[in-house]
Amino acid sequence: MTVYDFAERLAFSKALRQQSDEATLKVLFPQSVSVAKTDTDTDRMGVDYVVTLRRGARLLVDAKARDSGCCRYWRSGPEVALETWSVRPGGKYAMPQHKAKVGWTLDESKDVDLILFTFHPDDHKFAYVRPLPLLRQAFHHNYLPWLERFKADVQDSREWESACVFVPLRVVDQAIADVSKTQLVIPA
Repeated sequence: MTVYDFAERLAFSKALRQQSDEATLKVLFPQSVSVAKTDTDTDRMGVDYVVTLRRGARLLVDAKARDSGCCRYWRSGPEVALETWSVRPGGKYAMPQHKAKVGWTLDESKDVDLILFTFHPDDHKFAYVRPLPLLRQAFHHNYLPWLERFKADVQDSREWESACVFVPLRVVDQAIADVSKTQLVIPA
């Protein structure tokens, strides 16, 4: 089990990571007129950046950064941490069920357009954006098989536990492609 301090993680994300994320989003969306870091309250709701396009459309982005050294666990390319529980029931802190909170990957109330996946440059030099609605649908569809097939772990924040499963990005991308197509429905 890995122990994380929320305040420490938040400070990390606001410093060097913020500069890198903003520059990366500007490259990914060259038609944008701005990339802005959100305030603390909005950040806590899961929106880290707002990308504003030339004609005013706004993209809400949640940034997910992996720590240095994560690549030593990869079996076949970069893996992304898909959160099953933001606040896990039971566990070390005996969290009651009514205080549990589903993870960001499954949370249908999360109002985010894109997830920005980044890694420490020593592990992987590329960043990726994926649409959260399709990622969520892919995760719903593959939840149990992925829990059985890939490494799942618990993180300790010193007040609660969260949990995630580490899925290779190529597997996630195939799952997104699979759920983003269906046979055309023609009403009778």
